[in-house]
Amino acid sequence: MTADPLAEVLWAARDRRASIVDGQTWPAVDQARASAIAAELYRRCGVADATDAVAAWKLGALDQPTRDRLGLAGPLVAPVLPDRLRIGGPEFRWDLADLVQPKLEAEIGILLADGEARLAPCIEVADCRFAGWAVPPACAVADFGLQGAMLFGAAVAPIPRVGVTVRCDGNPVAEGAGDWSDAVERLAILPRRLGRSVHIATGSITPMVPATAGVWEFEFGAVGRLVVELT
Repeated sequence: MTADPLAEVLWAARDRRASIVDGQTWPAVDQARASAIAAELYRRCGVADATDAVAAWKLGALDQPTRDRLGLAGPLVAPVLPDRLRIGGPEFRWDLADLVQPKLEAEIGILLADGEARLAPCIEVADCRFAGWAVPPACAVADFGLQGAMLFGAAVAPIPRVGVTVRCDGNPVAEGAGDWSDAVERLAILPRRLGRSVHIATGSITPMVPATAGVWEFEFGAVGRLVVELT
């Protein structure tokens, strides 16, 4: 058992792939308690306490409207869970039954290795254990940073602007773009001590779309193409 009973509720929701319907006690959770719950759950998932042992990080809630909506005091920084991280591609496969309420978004990923930053196209499969994505204030931190899975493609030399087109079974779904310079600036949000090689998802460059069964193509132009089959 974990020390905080709410941590146990979140753990059970993740383990059973089920939504938390009764959220009456959650509005009383403040940022400090949410962080403590998250630390418990990450340890239980096998994420080491030392930040330099974390293989990948995700950044989120980078704009004030999103932080206001989620009740966060600052950007969301979360270690990517080891069993939810995939690197390389360019093709991935994921079972939707392994998730609760998944949504997809494209991101500019960064591979930091020996002080050099390279661009790695990235797909985040975001997920939420609270029914209807109705996340109580501060609880995005506790809920594993709203992560389901993180998929990184092969790293390449950076380009100034990264565009992406998203298709599902050949049908256009979303598109977006972001600047490499903005992605690099966000690295300042991370803990100061990092490992020699670490991947970072630097925030969405497309709208978040519900994840449905099918073949999803993320065309990043010169940066590469990632495909994820959701079954």
